[in-house]
Amino acid sequence: MKPYLLGQGVYSYVDGSFLCPPAYISSAGMTLFNLNPLYLSWKQQDQLIISVILSSMSTEVLHIVVDCQTSHGLWTTLETTLTSPSNLRIMQWLLLRLKAE
Repeated sequence: MKPYLLGQGVYSYVDGSFLCPPAYISSAGMTLFNLNPLYLSWKQQDQLIISVILSSMSTEVLHIVVDCQTSHGLWTTLETTLTSPSNLRIMQWLLLRLKAE
């Protein structure tokens, strides 16, 4: 997945280096706030990235990321959960069990 995201030029969303812009911006120092078009664009791209990552996952691990709101949160959750030695052993056991059935 990482090579694909790097190739598409969107890995900065996933690694957290391209932060979400503010949702609202003020107009010429006024107290009136407008929706930031950069926020909308960022949010749309981030949701597309989430969709790609989710579509590549097996159903057995989808429950791990059900509450993730951003691609960075999803990526970090997967990385933390699946690289933990104890969780890795659990996942290996689960995969072996599923293959046996």
